[in-house]
Amino acid sequence: MRKTRAVKVGKVYIGGGHPVSVQTMAKISTVNKREVIRQIKKIEKAGGEIVRVSVLNKEDAKAIAEIKKEVELPLVADIHYDHRLAFYAIESGSDKIRVNPSNISRNGLKMIVKEAGERRIPLRLGLNSGSIKITTKGIVNDIVAATLDAVKLCEDNNFFDIVLSLKTPYVNETIKAYKIISERCDYPLHLGITESGSGDTGFAKSVLGIGMLLSEGIGDTIRVSLTDTPEREIKVGQAILQALGIRRFEPEIISCPVCGRCQVPLRNIVSRFKRRITQMVKIYPKMKSLKIAIMGCSVNGPGEAKQADIGIAGGKDKFAFFIKGNVIGSYSALEIEEKFFQKLKEILNG
Repeated sequence: MRKTRAVKVGKVYIGGGHPVSVQTMAKISTVNKREVIRQIKKIEKAGGEIVRVSVLNKEDAKAIAEIKKEVELPLVADIHYDHRLAFYAIESGSDKIRVNPSNISRNGLKMIVKEAGERRIPLRLGLNSGSIKITTKGIVNDIVAATLDAVKLCEDNNFFDIVLSLKTPYVNETIKAYKIISERCDYPLHLGITESGSGDTGFAKSVLGIGMLLSEGIGDTIRVSLTDTPEREIKVGQAILQALGIRRFEPEIISCPVCGRCQVPLRNIVSRFKRRITQMVKIYPKMKSLKIAIMGCSVNGPGEAKQADIGIAGGKDKFAFFIKGNVIGSYSALEIEEKFFQKLKEILNG
């Protein structure tokens, strides 16, 4: 894992060896305080750890003070064009300011840095390929150069409480930019593929871009940017971290894709099991460490079920039931759900 400075955002630390946090952005105009609060509470419930809000004007900035009274998550104010909005957001209690150095004047950025330093508020220098000037050197070199220039301005003004992001909508370019910046400085990095889109394409671009960097030890906080709800972004971010073994948010559920060999109604069983397991995690947090196998046939089924903490493997209208590698019984498709959850509760209460 890349060693970085630690930056404190509210109660959450970014970098410095702390867990990779998952964040998102409210998708409602910030001045609509009640709606924003409702959305942030959904984000909290989904497991989000930091949330950003747009600040387009002074009214948005003032709304932050009221929003903070009713939510637990650290709030990041998203500032573009007008440096004075950062002052208003800081005054309203923002826990961090995201500033885009490419669309704020150099003098304005200096004033933000001075104010943030005096008030001990961290900054994210958030560079996007859509707002920098692209030259013949190409997106990667240009976004890295713009980032290093902004970093130097901060350092020249004795400000080091910085998180960096260098986002593009393109997986390869984003990865290259983050790799270069990770070798040039030790500030924590906020990962993401900006404007990744919707559906399968947006999902794939985010998983690849963020996941490939994390797999090399690069990245300290992540935001999945989808044309979707903030809760969906949080869940995809959590899934990336769990798939890489970086953090655990729920039990590891292994299930087969189903083919002509399957002789049990596995799709329905998996769907029902996952709903119940999700509810149980709220009561038994230690479930997050479990490996659960729900398999449909005798090819890989018994092996996967044996390797799990608790697992089932389908045969002809029946399931073999395994606990820690040992078969404890064979049950029909109608019986297996009751037997499985009965035994699971015994394990968790034991």
